[in-house]
Amino acid sequence: MRVYVGNVNKGDLVATAAFQKILENLSGNKNVQNLLESFQKLSDEIKKKESELKGRFDQEKEDKIELAWKKYQEIVKVLSTSEAKLEKEVNSTISKIKKSADDLEKNIQAYKKKAIVQKTKLEKSLFKKQTTKKASSKKAAAKPAATTKKKATVKKAAVKKTTKKVSKKK
Repeated sequence: MRVYVGNVNKGDLVATAAFQKILENLSGNKNVQNLLESFQKLSDEIKKKESELKGRFDQEKEDKIELAWKKYQEIVKVLSTSEAKLEKEVNSTISKIKKSADDLEKNIQAYKKKAIVQKTKLEKSLFKKQTTKKASSKKAAAKPAATTKKKATVKKAAVKKTTKKVSKKK
C-alpha cells in the first residue's frame, strides 16, 4: 500500500518503511491472520444476509403488489356488475314509466270521448225540453196571461244556459 502525498521528505519515507515492516510482521502473525479471516467471513455472511433480505423484501413487495392488483380487479368486476344492474334497473323503470304514461294518455282520451258523448246527450235533452216548452207555450197561450209570462221566463233561462255551454265549448 503506497500513499503519495505532495512533497515527501526523507523522515516520512523512513516512517513509512517502518510502518510497512510492522504491517508485514502483523500479517505474518497467526492471530492477526485468524482475525482477518474472521472479518472476511463476517463480511461474506453480511453480504449473503443482505442478498437474502433483499430477495425476501423484493418477493414480499411483489406479493403485495400482486395482492393489490387482484383486489383492484375484484373491485372493478363488482363495480361493472353493479353498474350493469343499475343500468338495467333504470331502463326497466323508464319503460314502466313510459308504459304508465301511455296508458294514462289512452285513459284520458277515452274519458274525453265519453265526456263529449255525455255532453252531446245533455245538449240534445236540453234541446228537446226547449222544443217541448215551445210547443207547450203555444198551448198555454190559450191560458191566462200570468202563466205565459212564467213559461217565457223559464224558456229564456234555458236558452241562456244553452248559449253559455255552447260558447264554453268553442
